Amino acid sequence: MKASLYIHIPFCKKKCDYCDFFSIGESDRRGKNNDLSDSYIEALAKEAKIYADYYKISEWKTVYVGGGTPSLLSPSQIAALFSGIKKSAPIAENAEVTFEMNPDDAGEEFLSSCEKAGINRLSMGVQALDDRALSSVHRGSSVQIILNALESIKNHWKGRLSVDFIAGLPGHTWKSFENQFEILRQYPNIDHVSLYTLTVEENTPLWKKIEEGKISFSYEKADKMWLKGRNILEKLGYFQYEVSNFAKKGCEARHNSAYWKQEDYVGLGAGASGSLYDFEKKSALRWTDFLSIPAYLAGVDEAFSLGEISCLKRNVENLDEKTLEFEFLMLGFRQLCGVRESDFNKRFGKSLAGRIGAENSEGLFSQWKKNRLAVEKKSPDGDRTYALNRRGILLLNRFLEELI
Repeated sequence: MKASLYIHIPFCKKKCDYCDFFSIGESDRRGKNNDLSDSYIEALAKEAKIYADYYKISEWKTVYVGGGTPSLLSPSQIAALFSGIKKSAPIAENAEVTFEMNPDDAGEEFLSSCEKAGINRLSMGVQALDDRALSSVHRGSSVQIILNALESIKNHWKGRLSVDFIAGLPGHTWKSFENQFEILRQYPNIDHVSLYTLTVEENTPLWKKIEEGKISFSYEKADKMWLKGRNILEKLGYFQYEVSNFAKKGCEARHNSAYWKQEDYVGLGAGASGSLYDFEKKSALRWTDFLSIPAYLAGVDEAFSLGEISCLKRNVENLDEKTLEFEFLMLGFRQLCGVRESDFNKRFGKSLAGRIGAENSEGLFSQWKKNRLAVEKKSPDGDRTYALNRRGILLLNRFLEELI
């Protein structure tokens, strides 16, 4: 079988106030088992080998290295990581290989090491071109650092580049928010943009500051900023193909699309998840590695030495047909291209139109279509596609709640 590969690097110089992902800031590291050490890189290669052998994975279709902050890896660690991965199974010749990075790591040595390792796509967390907004969430960057990074990438990087923005950061002015998209004109090598609305997760430092009244935050302003950002991106030639993702034509993120299409993917590293699907049995296996560096390292070493995948420290669940069906619809309707009748029928042996209420005028999808929130298209071969439009996708959660 062929699968996509996600690799989690759970280390940061420091955690941003809004972050609730599993990662360890420099001040929280205690002892060698929490360090960004070679032992963690070695464990990733071993874990890849365990999965590739057990599930008979012949090729990695796409690779995504995320975090945390993968760009904290040294050039030798980047080389060792990809050397180890390729020993477990070859990376497809035309694979999209993405590596997340922070702007302050965009030196020539780092970029050269990425190219040598076979990385062909960088994903850089810009978040905002406003020093006040960046400092409000303790983002370890600045406008000047970001601009320097873009210049370095322009001069020393031949691959693709994606950038992230966040709408609604405290301290972000309307003027600076709108002006920041000018970098897309100045750096045409940016072919993909992820635009997120700031989500305030409970018990994060940002949430606590808002609760205590130390920081002012408006959900309404964040939503309006996101809408403004979407309009600007579309005018600049980036089309929205998923809730938060925009791309130039042909530059959609192939790795993320594997998630949205329910294709097999393996997750490596502490806190990483993977899913392997069996649509003949209408079931799937999903796992998440423990949120502990020491437990992760110990589990991988034991599993590798004994040849027993059961020794891995992870939470495993089996997904039934009902869960898979709803996930298929949830992930499909996140995309502007929507869901094809033939794909749904092939997976679940039933009518998509019947499931979503498109067969009669009183059904759910028919009502959304009537309210100009959804569209139905018919291809020349007679296949039908159902999708939410750019207005309807803003109400995705409501649509899914009604669909359950």
